[in-house]
Amino acid sequence: METETGEKTPQTEETKISSAEQTLPNEEPIILKKLYPHAKQDLDALFPEPNLKKLLKDLVCTRQKNERFLKRVKLGAIHLEEEDESAEPP
Repeated sequence: METETGEKTPQTEETKISSAEQTLPNEEPIILKKLYPHAKQDLDALFPEPNLKKLLKDLVCTRQKNERFLKRVKLGAIHLEEEDESAEPP
């Protein structure tokens, strides 16, 4: 930070944090009801902390990625088995 005379003054931690918060884009609030529709309790009330909500959201994303990966692996294994069977002489 510079003053009118051109001197540099050190930024305080509070100023650094507030400027960092301003540059972050506004994220949509995480609604756990949408992520876990079959839950029997209100997860939003049970887990009000934003960090925990983010962790639970990441868990859902990771699970979806794993399921997609496993589907691709199973399809690849099926295609390989079909090729092996067609290559064998009767």
